Amino acid sequence: MAMTNARKCFSASMLSLFIAGAGNLLYWPALAQTIDEAKTNGVTIAIANDPPLMTMNADGSPGGLGPEMDAAILAEAGITKYSAQVMEYGAMIPALQSKRATLSTSGALYIKPERCEAVLFSDPVSCNAEVLIVPATLADKLKTYKDIAEQGLKIGVCGGCYEQKLALAAGVTEDKIVVFPDATSGIKLLTDKRIDVYAHDSYTGAAMFKRLDPKEMRFVRLDDLKSCAAAGFNKDSSALRDAYNDGLRKIRANGKYIEILKKYNFDEGAHVENVTTEKLCAE
Repeated sequence: MAMTNARKCFSASMLSLFIAGAGNLLYWPALAQTIDEAKTNGVTIAIANDPPLMTMNADGSPGGLGPEMDAAILAEAGITKYSAQVMEYGAMIPALQSKRATLSTSGALYIKPERCEAVLFSDPVSCNAEVLIVPATLADKLKTYKDIAEQGLKIGVCGGCYEQKLALAAGVTEDKIVVFPDATSGIKLLTDKRIDVYAHDSYTGAAMFKRLDPKEMRFVRLDDLKSCAAAGFNKDSSALRDAYNDGLRKIRANGKYIEILKKYNFDEGAHVENVTTEKLCAE
């Protein structure tokens, strides 16, 4: 899916900066943690290289569903300057804790109890099912993560993602888990037959599946495994988190929220009824 339209939501006054690699994060000297600081200095958003959910555009601005949603939400709070730093999912919480990033983009991190102990989460922004992409010959044999474990198959997961935890909990041994840095790399592992199963959330998985031959590969949806994502913040940034929540409520009310989801063909992600961060943190 082309990401060129994502930049349309950025005003000319918005600041964009690409700092490649986690090793360079310290070049950003002081990150906003209060509302006033955010309005004056802007914020730094942690994103992964995971299109169409999030990506860095050719002009250095962050694009994709997550950053575009963040832009609309932050604008409601009067925050119109921001940069993005690309990192693996597993680096996002440490970056928030050390204040090398102000927030993680809205679709990056699922709300899970252990993560709630480390960072603050906004209200749920979207919810997702889990999927597996597998060779056609395996499609009828794999309905759960436990099936993968029992058959001794090798599974590919993104670093620091929820799918890695699901695999381990189902009994997949560590030597059968291959961690990839981004979704595209994972698909290459699958097509090169270096892994048997590619695991991801349903949104990214569907986008990646479009690149494959449906005669050779199958898309297995695990609807019983549903998770909700939100923006993450440092524990000291409750005021900024609250402002983000206010902005989220406003764009839901004015229609911008569903407009962005539809633009990225993710209408199903809007089903967050009766789901709260408090409840998800307690599960």
